[in-house]
Amino acid sequence: MITRPVTQEIDFDHEGLVITGSTPSERGRARGPRRTGEKVTAVRRLPAVLVSVVALLVLAGCGSGPDQAGAAAIVGDQVITIDEIQGRLRTAVPDLRMAVDQQSASQGTAPGAPIPPALLAQESRRLVTVRVLHTLIAEQSRRDGVVVSPAQVDAALARAGGAEAAARGSGFDPATIRELVGDQIAAAEIGRRVFDRLTVTVDYAGTGDRAAAEALAARVAADPARAAELFAAQAGGAGAAGLSLRPGADQGGGVRSTASSVLFGLPAGTVALTPGGGAQAGGDPAQGPWTVVHVRERRLDAPPPGPGVVPAAAVDEDTMFGFGLRQLQPLALELGVTVSPRYGTWDPTQLDVVEDPAAAGTITPVRTSAP
Repeated sequence: MITRPVTQEIDFDHEGLVITGSTPSERGRARGPRRTGEKVTAVRRLPAVLVSVVALLVLAGCGSGPDQAGAAAIVGDQVITIDEIQGRLRTAVPDLRMAVDQQSASQGTAPGAPIPPALLAQESRRLVTVRVLHTLIAEQSRRDGVVVSPAQVDAALARAGGAEAAARGSGFDPATIRELVGDQIAAAEIGRRVFDRLTVTVDYAGTGDRAAAEALAARVAADPARAAELFAAQAGGAGAAGLSLRPGADQGGGVRSTASSVLFGLPAGTVALTPGGGAQAGGDPAQGPWTVVHVRERRLDAPPPGPGVVPAAAVDEDTMFGFGLRQLQPLALELGVTVSPRYGTWDPTQLDVVEDPAAAGTITPVRTSAP
């Protein structure tokens, strides 16, 4: 089920491109896992938990943001309300309470510490992300004619012991778990329909910091005909030009990592700036690594998978789910996703709400398509 969006990193070694990524299943489906560097801290007693929750909700309600009053996020013309996020946060509090107590026990301190405001804010971002993805999956499913039957959801939940069991410790109620399982099935089907047909041709380069990445991206966007030259001139040679890729071809981290890469979600004729591990882990987002990716072509007429290319029929559901989420990126750009600053900033490269705007990637159309 959807608890976190896909993330990816593009690492560079002396032999070339190694794409690594992770799907929600790899990070823990049931618990809203923390980003690296975010930790649960312990305080004192249970009554303070309610105070923390109320304080966060009051703050969330008074932030500036989208034009529509009370909007936590807007996807196209669909509004995700603050009231909805507040209600879902209240549902998550008992599981957050349990997580804090478990952390306290592991540190040898007494249970009952209030839930830290930072953890509540983190959970709120997760909830907004989940609702944004739900909205995008629903619209893409409508366009693609993807329909998930109740029987499919029932079968998936049966493998997890039922909705009640799957909801335990997840921060969601059983009804929401059913919805999320349906989203996962739909996203996998969205991905499955293009997996064998998709090929992308990209230029890419790694940079030491965001400023260098922004400068390179701006030059490429202004003159994409010079993209190969600009990427080849990147200091250190950490990049490539005219690289053709398919999601079923292992690029060094396994097909699961390859398929969930941002490379397979970017529209043709765009240049993306995407954060590396330092920015994602809560470090200084201005510092590296950052990656610039220019998508020359995105085609859906690839030949049938041959040697070295895993076909969609052989791809597991979790991998296809991660790939399917990537297929939502063009739709998200088309519709537009706006998040209230009280919750954070939408990162179109990671399909995630991030706390620091400086840690968010960008996707920019180039002036003209490169030849």
